[in-house]
Amino acid sequence: MRFHSWVAVLLLAVASLPTAAFDTVDGQIDHYLVILEGTDQRAKIAMLKRLQWSGLSDPRLFDVIEAAPLAVIDIKKLDKPTLQEATHKIRTLGYSGNEKYRASLSNLKQNAANRKMRGHAAKALLDLDRFGRWNRQIAASNVKVEGKSAEVTNYMKMLGVDDVLVQRLAARAIFHEKRKDPDLLGMVAEKLKAMHAREGLNGAAQDTGAWYVKALGQSGNYRDLLVRVNQDSPYKKIKKHSLKFIQ
Repeated sequence: MRFHSWVAVLLLAVASLPTAAFDTVDGQIDHYLVILEGTDQRAKIAMLKRLQWSGLSDPRLFDVIEAAPLAVIDIKKLDKPTLQEATHKIRTLGYSGNEKYRASLSNLKQNAANRKMRGHAAKALLDLDRFGRWNRQIAASNVKVEGKSAEVTNYMKMLGVDDVLVQRLAARAIFHEKRKDPDLLGMVAEKLKAMHAREGLNGAAQDTGAWYVKALGQSGNYRDLLVRVNQDSPYKKIKKHSLKFIQ
C-alpha cells in the first residue's frame, strides 16, 4: 500500500477513538504505556495508529513497542491478533523517526519468518527517514505555545513547520479528533486564508488545503470563511470539500 493510502486508512480507523488531553508529554507517554500493558487490543491498535501524528520519539515508549515484533521474529505462522499487533508496532517504529530502531527494522525486514512482517518493516524503514525529518522540524518549530495540552501544543507546532506534509498530518489529526481549541483552529484558518487562492499550488499543497477545510468545517465555526474559500479557490479539491460544509 502506498504511503498516503496507508495514512488515510490509519486516520479512518482512529476516527472513533476518544480524544484525550494530557498536560505533559510524559503524561501522554505514561497513558500509552498503560494501554500497551493492558489486554484491550482494539485500544492498543488505535493508540499505535495515532502515534503517526504524535511527534513522539521517546525510547521509553518505543522500546516497549520494539520488543513485541522482535519476540516473534522467528515464527512464520502467527494467529491473527498477534500478527496484527506485531505489524502495527513495526509501522509505529517508523513513525518514531528515531535512528535507534533502524537496526531492528532492518533485522525484521531481512529475517522475519512472517512475510507480512517483512513487508511492513520495509515500509517502516522508509517512514523512519521521513518522520525523522518531520520530527526534527517539529522540535525546532519557533511557534510558542503556553497553557495547552500536549497534543494541541504538538499540532500547533506542526502547523508552524514549513512543510505541507507535516501541516497536513496536523489538519488530519484535528479533523479526526474533532479538536475545537480556538487558537489551534485560528492557526488553521490563517493557513487556509493565505493559500486557498494562491496560484500554482502542487497536488500536496492542494490536498493540505482540503484538509484545512475539513479541520475547520468540523468545528462549525468557520462558515463565512469556507463560503469565501469556495468562491475564490481555483482548486477543485478545496472547492469540493468547502462546499460540503456550507450547504
